[in-house]
Amino acid sequence: MKNKGKINDNNPFRVPGNYFDKVKRDIYEKTRDDGDKKVKTGISVLFKPVIMMAAAMLAFVIISYSMLKLLFPEYNKADEHNFSELIYNFDEAELIDKLVGEKHDEDSLPAEESEIINYLMDNDIEYYTIIEYLN
Repeated sequence: MKNKGKINDNNPFRVPGNYFDKVKRDIYEKTRDDGDKKVKTGISVLFKPVIMMAAAMLAFVIISYSMLKLLFPEYNKADEHNFSELIYNFDEAELIDKLVGEKHDEDSLPAEESEIINYLMDNDIEYYTIIEYLN
C-alpha cells in the first residue's frame, strides 16, 4: 500500500458519460424482435429438404450401382430373351416329333394316328403341318 500514492488520478482511459444508458438502448434495439420481418417461404426454402433427400438417394443408387459393376463384372451383360422371336422360330414339326417320339422304344406304346391328329387339331396346330408329318 505504500505505492498507492504514486498512482496518477488522471487515468487516460475513461468511460464517456451516459455510456451504459446508450449501450442498453442500442442492445435493445438490435435484439428487439420486429413483427414486420417476413419469413422466407419460397419454393426453394420449402422443397430444399426434399431436394436434398432425393439427391442423397440418387447419389446412393449411383454409387451402389458402380460398386456392383466393379465387384461383379460377369453380370454386366443381361441376356435378352425375345418372346416373339421364340414364337417365330417355333417349329411345329419338332413338336410332333416330340409327341410321337422319333425313336420307338419297346417299352413305349405306339400312338394311333387318329389320337395324334385329334390332339394336334385340339391344340390349333396348322393343318399343313399335320399333312406333312403324315406323308
